[in-house]
Amino acid sequence: MQTHRDLEFGDGTYRFMLTMAGILAIEEKCKSRIGAIHRHLLAGRYTKDNVDFGYSLEGDYGAVELLEICRQGLIGGNSGFVDGRDITVSDHLATHLVRTYLHPENGRPIIKAWDIATAIVQACVIGYEPEGDVKKKKLPRKPKATAVS
Repeated sequence: MQTHRDLEFGDGTYRFMLTMAGILAIEEKCKSRIGAIHRHLLAGRYTKDNVDFGYSLEGDYGAVELLEICRQGLIGGNSGFVDGRDITVSDHLATHLVRTYLHPENGRPIIKAWDIATAIVQACVIGYEPEGDVKKKKLPRKPKATAVS
């Protein structure tokens, strides 16, 4: 189980992860707790045949929170793979990437930010198990009954 997601985004593949500092920054900027943000991010989201999707007419998100979750996720993930090389994601680069690839004025529908923000918060709150990385979990053994004298 992991709390980050490596996602195709913009010009490469980036790691998104919410650190405690990132969670606190989101809570402060959005004036809401992470649990409440998680709950309303999931409003209007469904899974069919193992594919997650959002129905925008039922969405309960705000643009500020979506963009800030994605920005903080990039900052916390701190890494990407672009043009065949590893890169470090700074605060400045994260802001640039979010503006370039997620802002509506750059021709980007807000639903893309909703998809990414949901994946980031889900990994943070409940964890993420990559396909093919599922390990068999050992069940705890039942204690043996002993006679009481």
